Amino acid sequence: MHQLENEKELLQRIAGSSQEAFKILHDHYARHVYGLALRLMKSPELAQDLTQEIFVRVWVKRELLSDIQQFRPWLNTISRNMALDYLRKKVAAPSNEEYMVNFFSDLTPSAEENLALKQLEGAIRQAVDQLSPQLKTAFTLSRFQGLTHMEIAQRMNISPITSKSHLVRALAIIRKYLEEHYPDIALVVILYLTPFFFN
Repeated sequence: MHQLENEKELLQRIAGSSQEAFKILHDHYARHVYGLALRLMKSPELAQDLTQEIFVRVWVKRELLSDIQQFRPWLNTISRNMALDYLRKKVAAPSNEEYMVNFFSDLTPSAEENLALKQLEGAIRQAVDQLSPQLKTAFTLSRFQGLTHMEIAQRMNISPITSKSHLVRALAIIRKYLEEHYPDIALVVILYLTPFFFN
């Protein structure tokens, strides 16, 4: 996607509450935002709703736009955060168990999604290489080999509680690495936290 011509000027106009300028921005980025939302939500209806909510958020925060140097990364951050907030609420609600089962059972991604997943897997493996030997072993046994904390504890001669601690610390380091080096990948957090990604 090419940057909008005179985008900085357009953002200034939106910051001044120009609805015409906002429509131009919306029309330029709506497909991009919808694609990010759809890849994560796996539902056209939910992705459409989220896309609308994201642009509502942009309008609400329009006064900030005049100070933004790179709009697309800023928009990606808002999109990612809103999508992940939505999914966290879905995950936390027992009534939505069926939704999550269906979400993670969709193992037939498009060619574009499959490429994105391969790129993300490579990014995660780079992040894993940043871990200390102990954390890397625990993470690899858990996420790549599917071992339980009890099995990891036996394999590494540590306690199950230590195994859990290792995994929490490893995930925190990986999350930070991915957010710093791959900020435009919207699926980063949710995918590396789930076994689905590593199947």
